[in-house]
Amino acid sequence: MKKVISLILACVLCAGVAVAASGCGCEKSKKATTASDSKSPGYRVEPTSPDFEEGDFSFYRLNDKEVKVTVYKGSDKNVEIPATAQGANVSVIEANLFQNSDIESVKIPDTVTEIQKYAFSGCQNLKEVVIPEGVKTIGVNAFWNCRNLESVSLPSTLKNIDWNAFSATGLKSVTIPESNTLSTLKEKVFFQCSELKEVILPISITGIADDTFEQCSEDLVIKAYTGSYGLSYAQSHNIKFEELSR
Repeated sequence: MKKVISLILACVLCAGVAVAASGCGCEKSKKATTASDSKSPGYRVEPTSPDFEEGDFSFYRLNDKEVKVTVYKGSDKNVEIPATAQGANVSVIEANLFQNSDIESVKIPDTVTEIQKYAFSGCQNLKEVVIPEGVKTIGVNAFWNCRNLESVSLPSTLKNIDWNAFSATGLKSVTIPESNTLSTLKEKVFFQCSELKEVILPISITGIADDTFEQCSEDLVIKAYTGSYGLSYAQSHNIKFEELSR
């Protein structure tokens, strides 16, 4: 009798354990397949670039109102970048867009806010560039090695001129505009500009990297206002200077 009772108790105990285990397993299985666990927060699939073509250019949609120009397929040496494409503003010039091309001039629309890295680097026939008001960023090496680039017009909207942006160019004179957003010149922005003879600095510039004008012309003169950072920078870096009156 004792053996029979022990056998019955053992069977009851095993059945209870099996039911408990089965219950836990079901809960874990349900939790593992919920929608909230199968998706990562913020996940989205990026569209393939370019999204569309128009004329000699290809574009990538940034949002409903802005596009980035990504490819130039034309053969014209005097290029005009369109201000709009499929109803959206062209706000970004893609990295490497014209790199090492033989363009001689480019018209940048005032819808552009960013010129990305190497966008015009190595354009040996490019002589003059007007960067319109509205542009906030000029990327790394954007105009690097444009050996015949003699003049550039910079906007007061600039927030950042990245390092090497105009290095190894043929610039002869540069005026940094008075600005509420641009206060520093980064490393080697005008490095190896051997033809650079004049740089005009505004009061709003309060920081310049030590090598910003490294290996420029020995005849370089920095023109800056009395008491300004630009003037003290020229003095401390043994660069010829000229005081401007306010």
